[in-house]
Amino acid sequence: MKIDEAFKIPLVKIPEEIKNLLSENEISKTSFENKNEVISKEELQGEVGYTKNSDGSFLVSMVCPMPNVDEEMINWWFWWHPQASERYKVWFPGEHFAVGYSKKDREYFSQKALPKFKSNTQYPFEKIGKIIMPLAIKFVSPKEFGFSENLLEENNIATVVCGHVGALKGLVMHTEMAHIFKKTDKGLVLISRFWIGQTLKNPILRKLILNEKTARSMAEHCCVEYRRLAQLLPGLYETYNR
Repeated sequence: MKIDEAFKIPLVKIPEEIKNLLSENEISKTSFENKNEVISKEELQGEVGYTKNSDGSFLVSMVCPMPNVDEEMINWWFWWHPQASERYKVWFPGEHFAVGYSKKDREYFSQKALPKFKSNTQYPFEKIGKIIMPLAIKFVSPKEFGFSENLLEENNIATVVCGHVGALKGLVMHTEMAHIFKKTDKGLVLISRFWIGQTLKNPILRKLILNEKTARSMAEHCCVEYRRLAQLLPGLYETYNR
């Protein structure tokens, strides 16, 4: 599949089941400090929704089946797509506008083939709900993020894409994000968590950003984004991973 062909594929709609779960709004309040529970406790891995924490921050949970996708494809995608905004746009047309990466990471993204992972900073420009967000995401290894390597191995986790999310080129950090890809007999299933406001200190920004509307918009965006990626990735990988 080529990029221009991928743009012609209609966006995935949010399944009714997911809409119902988002309306119920009952998920476990797994703290960022206890993130390893998402790896070790299967009862947490199917949760969909969002909840407000006692400190005013929000936790968002989403699950996305990704059949016919494997670890190599995921690792390749997060290295390949930041190299051109067109690749980011095709991931979620109308919601993804542009992407770039830090100058210090130029060598990493300029390799001819997928290199070994290293921490890197990407600058996606996207829309979440009705809010247009120029983001800065510092992607780090699962170990640096705080996940137990033993638990990842013991619980059949293929890979984890995780990082610290902020705005204004990283001057204001606000969210911790983890996409946990678990192996199944059909491919992968994505278990996502967003700790929105976990690192946001500014009281004015907290008042503007931390609300149920933002949390639900994040959940809906993730739902569509990764279901679409599951459709596109095998074909894009086959065509462009030369």
